[in-house]
Amino acid sequence: MKFLLAGNWIAQIYEQACADALSKLGVDVVRFAWKDYFEGWAGRLQEKFPVISPALLRLNRDFLIAVKEAKPDVVLVWRGAHVIPSTIRRLKLETNATLVSYNNDDPFGPRADVRVPWHHKILWRNYEQCLPEYDFNFVYRLVNVAEVIAASGKNAHLLMPYFIPAIHRPMTLTETEQRTFNCDVVFVGHYEPDGRENYLRLLVKNGLRVRLFGGKYWTRKVLGELADYFGPVHTVVGEKYTAALCGAKICLNFLSRLNRDTYTRRCFEIPACGRLLLSERTKDLQGFFKENEEAVFFSNPAELVEKALWLKRNPNEIERIALAGMRRVHADGHSVDERMRQFLAIINGNSSLAV
Repeated sequence: MKFLLAGNWIAQIYEQACADALSKLGVDVVRFAWKDYFEGWAGRLQEKFPVISPALLRLNRDFLIAVKEAKPDVVLVWRGAHVIPSTIRRLKLETNATLVSYNNDDPFGPRADVRVPWHHKILWRNYEQCLPEYDFNFVYRLVNVAEVIAASGKNAHLLMPYFIPAIHRPMTLTETEQRTFNCDVVFVGHYEPDGRENYLRLLVKNGLRVRLFGGKYWTRKVLGELADYFGPVHTVVGEKYTAALCGAKICLNFLSRLNRDTYTRRCFEIPACGRLLLSERTKDLQGFFKENEEAVFFSNPAELVEKALWLKRNPNEIERIALAGMRRVHADGHSVDERMRQFLAIINGNSSLAV
């Protein structure tokens, strides 16, 4: 089987990870990347507002040519905000490829009155208009399944996040890495205006040594007096991301309200690294992990502090729960390899795996 996988191809954990997993399953994967179509200030503007523009038209022209030249069995479009309906219709008419979409974002958040950045109301217009044209539509969240069915008039399938075994694994840190990453509690993730900075503030005030990684939106304005405590908040990816998790006794997980998350990829990455997952409590996460046996949950700031302090006083419990969580994510098939196996089963007609 031959795939053409079209997307930004920026982050290793997305298109590249799935391409690698598909290759292990015997699939020949051809890459089509559109990140270079949006260079410079004009390109970034056209990427942010994917209306008809020179960059968007070039991308769609070249995408169509690439598919015709590669002659794949399957075309997988990852987060296709910049692919227009006429391109998908031409692919249906002019090729024999099965056409598949996948979106790891929440494209219906704006319609559900989630307070996302205002340009998101425009960002997903092409994606939504293309949905009826695809043969299969895959989504990251269960809430999006019914929304895609309503928008496309077709079935939709759940393709949940995953951990990548080659990246997310127990790691022994060097002395330099220990100085950078050792702590009681770490949060690695983006900022959202949901009060997560107040959770971090409470942990620090209660004597826990906390580290924070996640990039430019963790500003001094957001962090207040914590800005001096944390210092510059850097993004960590790949091996450094794993080191940041493995340097902590406890790894925090906050869920994105903007994406209406009830789980996220960190829920699987953290246990896969052999670290303890301390996460906001949801029914989905309670279904994935036995509470206080394979992961620990909280529902408010006071409970977070109580759980974190108890865990620090009981290092044997941290080790026991972390090891049980690692066994669980492997046993239940939350790796990218198993996700791609499930994905192929649906594409190949095993409807028992469909939502």
